[in-house]
Amino acid sequence: MLLQVALCFALISTAALSYLKMERMVEDTVASRFTVALRGLAGEVEGAVSLGVSLNALRNLDALIQRALSRDDRITGLVLFNDAGEILASAGRNAPTGTMPADWKAAFARDGRSERGAKVTSGDSQALLLGIRNAFGGVAGGIGLTYSLNEVHAGIRGTIPELALSSGINLITGLLITMIAVWLLLRPIQRLLRELTSAVKALGHGEPPEITPEMADFAPDLPQFADRILHLQQLETDGAAHRPAHCPAQSPAESVR
Repeated sequence: MLLQVALCFALISTAALSYLKMERMVEDTVASRFTVALRGLAGEVEGAVSLGVSLNALRNLDALIQRALSRDDRITGLVLFNDAGEILASAGRNAPTGTMPADWKAAFARDGRSERGAKVTSGDSQALLLGIRNAFGGVAGGIGLTYSLNEVHAGIRGTIPELALSSGINLITGLLITMIAVWLLLRPIQRLLRELTSAVKALGHGEPPEITPEMADFAPDLPQFADRILHLQQLETDGAAHRPAHCPAQSPAESVR
């Protein structure tokens, strides 16, 4: 039972940790995929900016954003903004307009200039921000992409039945293997315990027990114990023969007990 409780705890803990790890890995994988799309769009804009054209002077930004948005239906918003935080083009149901939100500005000012970009979580929405560099290596602005975390988590929760089924199969299999292993391990010990019980009962009836070599290995002191008990029984029997008639006699077995 202790082995089975430990096994159940280990399997349940492993399943819970596996789910949490899978959830984190899926979130990182989805973010990496959107980051790749964001870098592709940023590369297209940087190609025009590197020619010396100001980001504010670029044309067809809405068409560029719309085309990038249509490539993945999980993207809920795309925005293009300049270094002052003004949004130049936007598309999608979750795309902000006018100026960047305050949390976007703070995250972009902190991590937007790095290669990995910035990440902002606001309720159900996850935003990825990536800077756009000008011809001089400075940051001319950036691109923001939003997607729904609920959709990502819903996809993860969809794997719970399969995870529960596999965990249940592993648990039942582990319990059966544990029961069989314990039964196989305890079977010879149980047989020796039965033989030991029979030997003790035989001593209680004043009979010499049958001690096999295997029993002697299992209980090394049993032969000496049996000889001592039989010797005491013999002394009791001899003493009973010389006991006066008016004294009640005990049986050898009762004396030994």
